[in-house]
Amino acid sequence: MAHSKHIKGDCAELIAAEYFMSLGYSVHRNMSSHGPVDLVLIDEDGMGDVILIDVKALSLRSKNGYKVNRTPTKKQKELDVQLMFVNLETREVYNAMPKKKDKQVKKDKQVKKDKQVKRDNKNVVDIKEYMRTHMPE
Repeated sequence: MAHSKHIKGDCAELIAAEYFMSLGYSVHRNMSSHGPVDLVLIDEDGMGDVILIDVKALSLRSKNGYKVNRTPTKKQKELDVQLMFVNLETREVYNAMPKKKDKQVKKDKQVKKDKQVKRDNKNVVDIKEYMRTHMPE
């Protein structure tokens, strides 16, 4: 029986392959389960460019829920392999690690909190505004 990591990886590769085919690339999969490249893309309609892709399924750490950071290996850097990330739930393909949603949620909450503070402090004078309007230059 296949290990769940391999199943996730295979699913991510297939989603990425489907995505690149929809963009018009000729897509070729690596025959072995190991190696620096998962997909080889050929732009047959254009200049015949060859793009090497390593596909990673987005993963969260079970300990704290943070995204697992992925970086190219030395060999992948030498070969100019591009890392692509696949969200298995939404089937979205990213060419860079997506931003952590928690940061945006925290930022949104802080903006709401700041607006609430401004509303609650109607009788507080902004000193900069006061100085501009009441003090001669």
